[in-house]
Amino acid sequence: MRKSIKFNVLLTVMLFQSCSGGGGSIGNMTSNDQIVTSPSGNNIPTCSIYSSIENTQYCTVEINGLSREFYIYIPSTYSEYISPVQILISLHGGGDYAEYNMQYSGFKEQADQDTFILIYPQGSYYEEKSTTGWNTEDVNSDDVVFIKNIIDWTLQNYNTQPSEVYASGFSNGGFMAYHLACNLSADIAAIAPVAGLMGNYTYETCGPIHPTPLVHIHGQLDDSISIYGGDYHRPLEDNGNTVGTISYWKDINQCTNFSQENIFVNEINIGTYNIWTNCSNGADINYRIIFNRGHEWDEGDKGESLNFDTSKIIWDFLKKFDINGIKN
Repeated sequence: MRKSIKFNVLLTVMLFQSCSGGGGSIGNMTSNDQIVTSPSGNNIPTCSIYSSIENTQYCTVEINGLSREFYIYIPSTYSEYISPVQILISLHGGGDYAEYNMQYSGFKEQADQDTFILIYPQGSYYEEKSTTGWNTEDVNSDDVVFIKNIIDWTLQNYNTQPSEVYASGFSNGGFMAYHLACNLSADIAAIAPVAGLMGNYTYETCGPIHPTPLVHIHGQLDDSISIYGGDYHRPLEDNGNTVGTISYWKDINQCTNFSQENIFVNEINIGTYNIWTNCSNGADINYRIIFNRGHEWDEGDKGESLNFDTSKIIWDFLKKFDINGIKN
């Protein structure tokens, strides 16, 4: 059985972006631009056992007067007596829920194998839009503060490596992963968006403080978040009129070498694998365009010929980096 998730409507990703253009570069920020602090008040999470998935807790925390939720998965191989472990934040899409993301993202298998902590935050419900999602229209949004709070609390309460915190996301969650790379750069070592791009507002206000490695996966037939851009988001690659998401990060990371190869599965060409290397701090950029895929996160069963393991591709890339770039 094929394990994938598809959304055939234009997810409310678009509604969380604003129309603008521009760009940014490392070093053009003031000293306060990357300072995101947790709010005062009852901002210490309260957690209980989540019985549906072993080794998982359901947590709530108050952020600026709002009750927020997240799930945290601690693999059985975790211990206070081993080397500090990595943290991966997995962000669901617009109109989606963290519980579903736990099921379709496939990261649990990677966490069990390599021993890292998995966090699944829940986006807010926006009454005016009648859906859940992530706010990428505000540099200092509650969502940025929420993720910062989770990171700080996890670092304080678990045997974790502060320099190895990563963010991945699907659709609107992919937009949020880019937004975190721009606005929580001091905490995020590398990102992995799937079927989500940079919103115009994020692009306009982006201010990372270090080169940021990224791996991106997108279906060429995605008609919800087109790789060719839209009114509210940048294209994946330059389209002749608009600077693409990849070009922005290629310039930020100061990458100079580009290569492309076809992706073959059982001798069938399913897409292109595009690589920017020779980047500052070794902060490479990898992006895959899958020809016959739409708006979906595709895990795929290992025996199905045209599928590939999205979570493994992502994790194998992310784990090579820390906040300073490629690990020695």
